[in-house]
Amino acid sequence: MQKLVLIVFLFPIFIVAQNQKKQVVKKAIYKGDTVFYDELPAVPVGAGSDDFWKNYHHAKTFVPKVYYYAILVKELSNKYDKEMEHMDSKRAKKKYIKKAKKNIKKEFGNDIREMSVTRSFYMIKLIERETDKMAYTLLAEYLGKTKAQLWQGISRLGGADLKRHYDPQNDDGYIELVVREIESGTLKYEDHTPKTVDGREVMSKRKKRIKKEKKKD
Repeated sequence: MQKLVLIVFLFPIFIVAQNQKKQVVKKAIYKGDTVFYDELPAVPVGAGSDDFWKNYHHAKTFVPKVYYYAILVKELSNKYDKEMEHMDSKRAKKKYIKKAKKNIKKEFGNDIREMSVTRSFYMIKLIERETDKMAYTLLAEYLGKTKAQLWQGISRLGGADLKRHYDPQNDDGYIELVVREIESGTLKYEDHTPKTVDGREVMSKRKKRIKKEKKKD
């Protein structure tokens, strides 16, 4: 279901381009104990770092504008995945997928159509980060390789590469740095009110979950 949600959501982004939290958690053994740690993005310093910081400041302007959509896609995907797990009938699943697809279009359609190429670029990156799904793979599975290659060419004109995974430690480090600021609360992102019942439900649960996690800390 997550693949379906993404393809329905991403497809309008590619049309726009034509017309105009994934954290790295690693495990280590220290003195017989298992230690989990989070790897921060590599930040270049000195000679050759100008491009990184230029990209960082650019991302700091646009990532907060589209971050909301990426986390909403993730939350909806999780909801639909869990509900699909309890369905044995193919007919029931087909009916549910149709309903979910309609819901996704209602939730994001108008906003995506009005979105600039620059915001679309960051949108794709953040969705890949949150869901760990490569855009090109999704297109190839649902539209075929020929059309996937077509959209790859179109997206490259807008500065995106659908064949490349989100890489927080290297090429996408400047984006990851901005996202970490948002997640830590030091940088605010543009929040919105979901347009659908499903959207309001999952975002409400997300806020409660985050609030509960903060209390534990």
